[in-house]
Amino acid sequence: MTQLHPRIAFLADLLGLRPPEGDGERGLTELLLCRLEEKCQRLRNELPGLTFSASEATIARACAIPKWRLLIHELAEPACFTRFPSGRWSVADVLPAAVDVDSIELPLNDGQRLYARHFAMRLAKALALEQPAAHDLAARLYGAESWLALAGNIPFLAPDEPLYTYQKTEPGTDARAALHPSRGCVRLAAELTALTYLAHPEARAHAARHALTRRPDFLTAARIAVDALIEQEADQEALDCGNRTLRAVSGSIIPTSARLDACSPANIEYWRLRCARVIALRQLERFDDADDEKVELVAKLIEAGATGEALVAQWLAEYRPAQGLWPQATTCL
Repeated sequence: MTQLHPRIAFLADLLGLRPPEGDGERGLTELLLCRLEEKCQRLRNELPGLTFSASEATIARACAIPKWRLLIHELAEPACFTRFPSGRWSVADVLPAAVDVDSIELPLNDGQRLYARHFAMRLAKALALEQPAAHDLAARLYGAESWLALAGNIPFLAPDEPLYTYQKTEPGTDARAALHPSRGCVRLAAELTALTYLAHPEARAHAARHALTRRPDFLTAARIAVDALIEQEADQEALDCGNRTLRAVSGSIIPTSARLDACSPANIEYWRLRCARVIALRQLERFDDADDEKVELVAKLIEAGATGEALVAQWLAEYRPAQGLWPQATTCL
């Protein structure tokens, strides 16, 4: 059984594409071909004037590839499931077209909805459809009644709405606090994570920096961008990127006397970004600045009631430059 590329395996699992014979290349190929043929048939049922070949061409273009024959040829290549090429087509572009409501829970979660939206937008382009008609058509191809039934109510995020609010654990006291994300921020973070997880560092950095152009205070985007830039040895860019977001968050949300809880999941991105600054400064051989940053970080943690020196040492040791990731849960000492 051919081992799937980790990014392909992650997306297949996210989108409910679990072949009966396991997660190998053969089972996934057969499942994809079956689902794509179903989409062609459903498309002809939705658009009675569409020919057989036109339906195939439409679904191929919704998979970001120009011709059906080329799509079938690519799926027949085992290597397309074991590699994830940077900057060109990959089998990952096919996976959103193969989603079916019989194998996934509705409404879609934030990551799933992102890829369903990609499919709907490609479908709109292939058929020159306006919205929301293309989204509703995509939902029916998935087997849902409408886009609303497929995706549910989506929390919006106004341009001037704060991504985070500073809330004390025990109001009215000097207790520790957390940066609680808004519902819109939770959605954006889940979408960006689904878009970048296990992807090439260039792609991760590009997607995260694009998100930061709209919201410089987006901690998740800054952390993803900084991790990817450090992995590419673009340490000065990583440092500048992290500094911009920390300034944006500190200047508008976090009070001067803040005591951010080191154990709170809501604060993980903030502390990760502070640790990344230490890493970037060390990579730039600015050792005195790195030591100063570490001392300040330890002091902040001690103020918040954590064992600062040990916790920072652990976080820095857990950082893996080759992947740009910390463990999913931050340990509280």
